[in-house]
Amino acid sequence: MSLSACCGALVVAVPVLGQTSAVTMVGAGDIADCKGTGEQQTARLVARISGTVFTVGDNVQGRGRWSEFTDCYAPTWGRFKNRTRPAVGNHEYYTSGARPYYRYFGSRAGRPGLSYHSYDRGSWHVVVLNSNCDHVACGAGSRQLE
Repeated sequence: MSLSACCGALVVAVPVLGQTSAVTMVGAGDIADCKGTGEQQTARLVARISGTVFTVGDNVQGRGRWSEFTDCYAPTWGRFKNRTRPAVGNHEYYTSGARPYYRYFGSRAGRPGLSYHSYDRGSWHVVVLNSNCDHVACGAGSRQLE
């Protein structure tokens, strides 16, 4: 089952024969900007949902600076960091190499300079792609495409 709204989604994989439990994933993009209450409101929703938290880019809405991760993202969505699987967005690349993004999320962000990676949740294999083709190779013959 999938429920989505502007920039957010809740996905529940119902168990099938051989599985023991459902997998729940909840996420959004365009998350923290320190100017409004959107990140606070969505964090309150996420707090009520167990499972994996995923982001779909633009974790911070400014310039991708370290201070935006610590001052804007961390106070709200940062409390879910231990269960978050992030994806990089174009705002993170406003800071050279998206370095604060990689520093903040560590190994969960994928390999610095690439950002595409995958992980398993239940019987799902989730692939996180990096669509910032100005910063990583995305075209035919690229490692990401292969």
